[in-house]
Formats: sequence, structure tokens, C-alpha cells
Amino acid sequence: MLCRACGREDTFRLFTTREMLFGWRHPAEYGECPHCHSLQIVAIPTNLGDYYPSDYYSLQPPPPRRKTPGPLRKAWARWLVEGPGGGAMSRRLLRKYPFFHWCRVAGCGLDSKILDVGCGSGGLLRRLQRYGFSDLTGVDPYTSLEADEPGFRVKRAELTELGGGYDLIMMHHVLEHLVDPKRSLEELRARLNPGGRLLVRIPVAGSETCRLYGPDWFNLDPPRHLLVPSCDGMEKLAQRSGFRVARTEFDGIETGFLYSENYKRDIPYTGRPPDDPAKKKHYRRLAEAANRRGEGDQGVFWLAAATAAR
Repeated sequence: MLCRACGREDTFRLFTTREMLFGWRHPAEYGECPHCHSLQIVAIPTNLGDYYPSDYYSLQPPPPRRKTPGPLRKAWARWLVEGPGGGAMSRRLLRKYPFFHWCRVAGCGLDSKILDVGCGSGGLLRRLQRYGFSDLTGVDPYTSLEADEPGFRVKRAELTELGGGYDLIMMHHVLEHLVDPKRSLEELRARLNPGGRLLVRIPVAGSETCRLYGPDWFNLDPPRHLLVPSCDGMEKLAQRSGFRVARTEFDGIETGFLYSENYKRDIPYTGRPPDDPAKKKHYRRLAEAANRRGEGDQGVFWLAAATAAR
């Protein structure tokens, strides 16, 4: 097989898993690259669209528009994104509202031009709008509703139909669904302003929960996830696409443990039992500890054009 992450061709270690998000249990075969240890599906289903039914989480009805943010809220948001930072209060707020942290690291302000690729219903963009971000665009070929408002646009379209000039492009758990991730990253690089950043959030192969649960790992999500890169695989994919990884963080949460445990017991996501608060707290602590060790099963990668100043 040819690795979609590092680009090398070799004999992969194969294993069989099954669809468990909706409990259909359709078998799917995956392979592990012997070089970068990324995971990818062996054969992309010809009916892949059937695995994104109308009740798929990202296709739910969009949130309603809220009133225009007041001056105090905008000033507070600007302080979080553009202020000097530091201090316990600032750190706590950035953890609670991660989109401020993402923009801060990317060097973006409330007036920056931001694109969310695979935005679903546009929920994240609505949240940004409520805090005063003023130039927001989302694109998703499957979105349930389009919007064209001053400073807020959601389009049912492919990436190739968009222009460029963005300061920040975000892909939140989208890259793993793409048939040709290298080409998609190249398309995005061409749409960034000089000095702009691409934010990629993805599940991470080779992470603690990935190794622990194997075919039952919740974030493998067969057959929708076509490629799940390792950290090394993400580095290689970025390089092959004309990017470099400027910064990496981990934001795995307790669901990686909770639902992997369920899958191990043949309990699908849709048939999950009521959440046990003590169990959730236990797995939340495990996930946070794994993130601190660089072992979280979800990664946050800030990519910059390879020719951009470091």
C-alpha cells in the first residue's frame, strides 16, 4: 500500500474493525504504515456517502443567530486574543474557550479573515461571531443550510469553489475524512495570506488509547476515517504539501476512553448506557494526563507555509 501520510509504499500490517458509531457493525479493513505508523482504510467504500446519514452529528440544524455582541464582550474577547496574556485567569479562560487560544497562537484578531473547512452547520463560526469576530466563512458540501450575512457566510460547496486571502483556515476533524488529504492541503495553502496559518485538529494514530484499544478505538471511526495520521505522519504529510508544523498540542477528552471501552464490549455509540459521573471524571483525568505527556488521542497542529518566516 501507498501511505497517504508519508507517501511511502510498503507492506502494511492489516487488521479488521467495524462500524460502531451507528451500531451497523459493517466490517472494514485498515492498515498501519510500517514507516510513520499512520492508519488508513484499505479500500474506500463506493457508498461512502451512506455512512453520513441525516442524523450524523455535524449535519444537525445550525444554531440560531444571536444578537450583535456588545462592546464589553468584544473588549473581553479582544483582550483574550490580542492582549499580553499570562496570568492564571487568562490561562483558565483560554482553556474554557479554546477558539480564543487557537486564534491567539495563529496570530489572528477579531478582524482577521477566517475560513472553517467542513464547518457542518456552522456552530463554531456562530460562537466566534457572538464574541465579535467579523469576517467568518464556512464551507461544507453537506451543510444543511447556507447563510450570507454581513461578516458571516456558510456555503454548501467544495473547497475548490472558494477564493483565497485567509489569515486562518481551520479544519476541525475533517482531514481524516478526505480521499486525497495531500491535494486538499495544497489547495488550502494556496488560499492562505502570507504569514497565515492552517489549524488542523485530528485523531492521532499511535496515541495511548489507539495502542490500548486497537480495532476498538473510538476515534478510528470506520469507515468514515480514511486516514488517521500519527504525529510523524502529520509532519510528513505537511512537508509533502508545502507546509511545516509550527506547533503541536493535544486535546483528547474522556470520550476516547469511555466509548472505546463500550466498543470493546460491543456497545455502539448510539446504544451507550447513561454516563456514570465518577467514570467520566476518572477518564477525563486519564485523558488530561495523556495530553500533558504528548499521548493524547486528538492532536492540534498549526501549519505554516514551508517558506514562511519561522
